[in-house]
Amino acid sequence: MKHTVLKSFLGTALALVLAHSVRAADRVELTDGSVVFGKLLSAEAGKLKFETAFAGTIEIAQDKVRGFSTDEAVNVELAAGSTVLGQVALTDAGITVVTANGQVSAPTAKVAAVWRAGQDSPATRQFKEQVAKAQRKWAYEASVAISGRTGASEKFGAAFGFKATLASAQDKLIFALAAERAEDNGAKTADRQFGSVDYSSFYSADNGWYVRTSLEKDKIKSLDLRSSSAFGFGRRLIKNDKQDLEFRFGINYLYDSYSNGTSFTSPGLDVTFLHSYQFSNSKLTNMVNYTPAFKEFTNYRLHHESALELPLGASLWKLKLGLANDYLSIPPARVERLDTTYFTSLILNWR
Repeated sequence: MKHTVLKSFLGTALALVLAHSVRAADRVELTDGSVVFGKLLSAEAGKLKFETAFAGTIEIAQDKVRGFSTDEAVNVELAAGSTVLGQVALTDAGITVVTANGQVSAPTAKVAAVWRAGQDSPATRQFKEQVAKAQRKWAYEASVAISGRTGASEKFGAAFGFKATLASAQDKLIFALAAERAEDNGAKTADRQFGSVDYSSFYSADNGWYVRTSLEKDKIKSLDLRSSSAFGFGRRLIKNDKQDLEFRFGINYLYDSYSNGTSFTSPGLDVTFLHSYQFSNSKLTNMVNYTPAFKEFTNYRLHHESALELPLGASLWKLKLGLANDYLSIPPARVERLDTTYFTSLILNWR
């Protein structure tokens, strides 16, 4: 007898607990008559995000929902623009929100958004995300590479570089400076200075525009001054966590002045591919730039650079190994068409 009473008591208690758990859960009733219990996390852009015990977090198309109810007060924004805070009850016509000041009823199709109490609305969250994307941050890099030899022959080489980048998710401004000098038994084998400014801005996820300008001097190539400026449009062909590929197409204006008194100036095309790939412990960057002149289309410059960046033990330092090719289709006298440079640099980067 006692066992029977005990079993009856436990059964009743378990039934009450189960009934309470069912009543305590949020509920979504679909248009096909099926019901899902769990927790309504949010509703926006025509989708309900619902947390369930059997399938984790799922998304349900709002046009498949006949109505829903919650066991706690939530924020409900209606299509008319009003927002109320209250517990939601399921009705034949859709939903009713029970607030401290009364009740508000509406068809489910007229619900523009739902979010939990104490959380940001979808509009507020999107605004914060846009502000965060628009925030620009500076990043700096200083590089140095020194080599030398003494004894049977005297050799010395040094290269210095500096880059400052101001970037957000939508635009990027880059200042770059570089200098290189080398001697072999008293004869100069490298004497180059370079400076550039590059700005790009994306007005959509994949499309944008750019403008750049650069100045260069190279005594070994008898180049007194090279001025190159370009503007045009850019498109992201690949953009994800590991890889970026950007294509640029625009108009370039080139001015070359050589120590023998000759010069060349002409507008032309500017075609560029910018690529980067992030490995687990290194980064590969590639750049190819093609600039044919309108005045003489067979007169063009093709510049390529690839580099592998390897982080060192300290987070501020990295090693850069690279290769650069500079090809001139119509070079000046005593200047090779193709100039290939191999480089290894130690880089200090900070923000």
